[in-house]
Amino acid sequence: MTLIRFLRKCLRNKFFIYLLMAIIPSVVISTGIAQHQVGMAEVQYKSQASEYANFHAMNTENFLGETVGRLEMLATFIQSQHKNLNDVKNILQETTGKDPRFSGFYWADTNGDLLFSTNPTTNRVNVSDRSYFQQAVSTRKTSVSDAHIGRITGRFIISIATPVVHQGEVKGVLVASLRFDEIEAEIKSYLKDEMIIVKDGTDKILIKAGSVPGEHSAESSMRVAMVPWKISVFIPYDHDHIFWQNFSLNLIILLTITSILYLSVQYYILKIKVKKEKAQTEIHKLELIGNLAASTAHEIRNPLTGIKGLIKLLSEEYLDKKAQAYFEVIQTEIDRINAIVSEMLVLGKPTAYKHNTYNANDILAEIEPIIHSEANYTNVEFLVDYHPENLPVSCVKDQLKQVILNLAKNSLQAMPHGGKLSINLEKQSDSCKITVADNGVGMDKDQINQAFTPFYTLKKDGSGLGLTVCKRIIDSYSGTIVMNSIPSKGTQVVITLPLAGEK
Repeated sequence: MTLIRFLRKCLRNKFFIYLLMAIIPSVVISTGIAQHQVGMAEVQYKSQASEYANFHAMNTENFLGETVGRLEMLATFIQSQHKNLNDVKNILQETTGKDPRFSGFYWADTNGDLLFSTNPTTNRVNVSDRSYFQQAVSTRKTSVSDAHIGRITGRFIISIATPVVHQGEVKGVLVASLRFDEIEAEIKSYLKDEMIIVKDGTDKILIKAGSVPGEHSAESSMRVAMVPWKISVFIPYDHDHIFWQNFSLNLIILLTITSILYLSVQYYILKIKVKKEKAQTEIHKLELIGNLAASTAHEIRNPLTGIKGLIKLLSEEYLDKKAQAYFEVIQTEIDRINAIVSEMLVLGKPTAYKHNTYNANDILAEIEPIIHSEANYTNVEFLVDYHPENLPVSCVKDQLKQVILNLAKNSLQAMPHGGKLSINLEKQSDSCKITVADNGVGMDKDQINQAFTPFYTLKKDGSGLGLTVCKRIIDSYSGTIVMNSIPSKGTQVVITLPLAGEK
């Protein structure tokens, strides 16, 4: 019970409702969207890392390819100018230093013995155990080694071996040492904000350049075709900054939207509450008016009966035309007062009568001649459409007659220059539908909203109780009465009553 009371108290707290409707959903949705956008950013950075890795791999391949091309051109020149070892020495010595990428040139025989070196050597050097040399001799094509420590220079280099072939026979092998720091410098010259790690076939790190990535980074790797290297690119990004930036923006947008929705809901609830209170006030007011009207009507009827009797006696005593005219006017006004008193009695206690079951077709048939007579008098075409089946409704016959007559009379008065009046009976599921329609002057929306309000009338001599009484009677039958109207086009009133036995 304590928990239930606490929940009820929370639901009455507007801030708690705002928390449930606006703040919490906005935070949850903003978090989800921000995480999604971080994921999208990761995909974009990964794509960028892939582009960078591909670029560096292609650039490294181009660098090596251009270097190999130059060495092969030198080998071709040696082949065309080759006379003896001294000629080779002269060519290599003249070439040394012209390209900073090469740290030295060597001429080896097919057994791997270095016959000449542009770098000074103290011992006899044989490179036949090097795989790149063996591959160059066996395939008769240029071969590139992996990065290694040179036997002559003692530095980290890449060796390129190009066989010199004459008449289908390998005469010697031109070997060049490619400076590894030149390759590293070439890669670093294109660095932006990424970090690059180059590894050989054994996953040994050869080059590491660029800013060290933080906690979050996008990674992509690419292989180099000419050498067994893998170039990995890491692009750092600020995960928290992306998340909180998107979270804040989405939270502001969603809070704005949910706050508008919250205010709309609050406005709608307030509107319903005001409407309900207004309806309750109208009910209380109508009950008060009804009770006052009923008690007043009873008090008026007693002296009214006496006045009516005395006027009748006086009319029998004074027979001249002028006196009779006065008596007729007095009698008419008394009848009018009596009709208003009758309406007030119905307004006061419409349920004080015993209900019986009647066929709605028969009730309408009984009052059709009266409406026809008044319609003919006002030059109005009157049409009645009965339903072929019985329409049993539980009601007080005279009251239902009064309702239909009141509506028909209102329609006739709305067509002072003639028109068309129709009354239609239909069966809809378990209900009887009575439609009274005319093509008279019609009413606007404000007039329709007040039509059933007590004492509201558009007629000079109206009491403003007719439609109020009609609604009170139909409500007492558990039915509905709805009015639709368009100014200058006409009015339609639809009464729906439950069929007897199906109420």
